[in-house]
Amino acid sequence: MSMDGYRSIADIPFRQARLDPRRTALAHSGGALSFADLDERSRRFASFLERSGVGPGDRVAVLLPNLPEFAVAYFGAMAAGAVAVPVNTRLAPPEVGYVLRDCAAAALVTTAPRLEALAGEAFPVLRLRVTVRGQAPGAIPFPASLAAPPRPQPAEVEPGAVATLLYTSGTTGFPKGAMITHQNALFNAASCRATLGYRREDVGLVSLPLFHVTALHSQLVALLALGGSVVLQEEYDTRQALALVSAHGATALFFVPAIYKLFTLRDDLPRYDLTRVRVAAYGGAPMDPETVRAVQRLLPAELHNCYGLTECSSLATVLPAELALSRADSVGRAVPGTEAEVRDEAGQRLPPGEAGELWLRGPHVVKGYWGAPEKTAQAIRDGWLRTGDVARIDRDGLVVILDRVKDMINRGGEKIYGLEVENVLYAFPGVAEAAVVGVPHPVFGEVPAAFVAALPGASLDPEAIRRHCASRLADFKVPVAVRFVEKLPRNPGGKVLKQSLKRAWEAGPEEKSR
Repeated sequence: MSMDGYRSIADIPFRQARLDPRRTALAHSGGALSFADLDERSRRFASFLERSGVGPGDRVAVLLPNLPEFAVAYFGAMAAGAVAVPVNTRLAPPEVGYVLRDCAAAALVTTAPRLEALAGEAFPVLRLRVTVRGQAPGAIPFPASLAAPPRPQPAEVEPGAVATLLYTSGTTGFPKGAMITHQNALFNAASCRATLGYRREDVGLVSLPLFHVTALHSQLVALLALGGSVVLQEEYDTRQALALVSAHGATALFFVPAIYKLFTLRDDLPRYDLTRVRVAAYGGAPMDPETVRAVQRLLPAELHNCYGLTECSSLATVLPAELALSRADSVGRAVPGTEAEVRDEAGQRLPPGEAGELWLRGPHVVKGYWGAPEKTAQAIRDGWLRTGDVARIDRDGLVVILDRVKDMINRGGEKIYGLEVENVLYAFPGVAEAAVVGVPHPVFGEVPAAFVAALPGASLDPEAIRRHCASRLADFKVPVAVRFVEKLPRNPGGKVLKQSLKRAWEAGPEEKSR
C-alpha cells in the first residue's frame, strides 16, 4: 500500500493546498484553517525554525492540547526536516523534563503556564521556546514564529527518515521514544483508508489527545492525507463531543468503547444530528455485544474494533464491520501488507487457536527506540515486533487479545487471561471500567480479583457481578472478590496500572461496595 506518492508527512498540507486550497483542514473552537492556511503557516514555522538554527534531524517538542498550533508546529517541524516530538500533556514537570533531555530537544512549543511549570528543569540543548496562550520570559509568542516568509516547499527527506518520536509510557521504568518514520506514518494512513474506509469527503472528530498515536496517525495524518477535514476537541466532554458531531456533520469517529457507552446512555440524544456518522472505530478495551447493539441503533455507521501500538505507528489489526457483533471478542485481522503471528516463549510459531505472544511484521513497525539499541533489540527481531500481548489467532486470521504477557494470572498452573474476564465484566450493566489482576492466595499462588468503576448513577452489587461471571466463565476464572473504585489508575498514556491495583489489594479494601 502507498499513500499516493507522498514522500513525507510535511507533503500532506503542501499537496492538499494545491489540490483544494479553500477546503477546511482543521476546525476548532476559534474557527477554521483551510489547507492553504495550514500549509502556509507550517512553512512559515519551518522558516522560523531554520532561521533560529533548528534544522534537519533536530528534535522539536510539542507540548500542547488539541489546538491548531499543534498541527502547525507538527507539520512545520517536518517541513524544516526536523523531528516532531509530541509530548504527553498529562506528564508532571519532571517527566516532561526526562523526555526533553532524553531526545535532546532543540525547540519546545507549549503554553506559557506549562513553560513556567518547567522552570526548575534543566534542558542542556533547548535553544528555542515558543509559547501559545500567553507569554513567558525568554520565549517567543507563537504568532511571532509565523512572521518569517514561508519556506518555498517542505524539506526533502528520505521516506525512511525519522519523522516523529512518540514516547511510550511504559508501566515500569522510563518511557522510550519510538522512532516513527515518514514511511511508517504514511503506511498507517493507507491502512486507515483500506480498513476503515476513510475517504476525501470525511470529517473526523479528534477528541483523543494528539500526543497519542491513534489521534495523531489514524485521525489527523490519515484524514488530512486524503484531503479530509478534522475537527479538534481541545478536551473531551461528552455533551460537547455530540454537539461537535452534530454541528460539523462528522462522518468518522475514533474513541474508546466507554465513550460510545456514555453516548448511548444520554437522555438528550434527540437534540443532536448523528445521521452522517459513517465510521465508528474503537480500541483500547473490549466493547461488549450489548453496547455494540446500542451503538448500532444510535449511529448509522460501520463499527470497527481496532488494535494497535505506538511501535507499529498505530493500526495493527482491524475487525471488519460485518463482524462487529458476532466477533465482538476479536480485534480483527492484520492490516493489509502486514503479518501477525502467535509464538511461544522460545519464539516458535504456534498453531491456530493456541495462546502465546503476538508478534507483528510489516512497513508499520517502527525503526526502534531512540538512543536505546538494547531495548530495540529486545523488542524487534528480524523485523518482527514483540508486542508483549498474549493473543490467539484463529484459522480465519482473526486475533483475540487476552492479556499483557506480564499480567497473565497463574492460578495453581491454570492460566487466566485478564482481558477474557474483563470482557465479561464490561457486559454487566452499569460497569464503566474493569480490570482483573492476580492477588496472592495461600494454596493456588494467585487468584483473580476484579476492580470495577461504575457508570454515573449506577448502583452495583459485587455478588451479582460474581454470579454474572460464574454464568459465563469457568469457575477458576471467576474473580474471588469485586472491589469498587471511582476510577482505575492509569499511567499518562492511559494504560491501566495493574501493579498499583495489586498493591491496593494488599493494602486492604478502600470501599466494600457501592
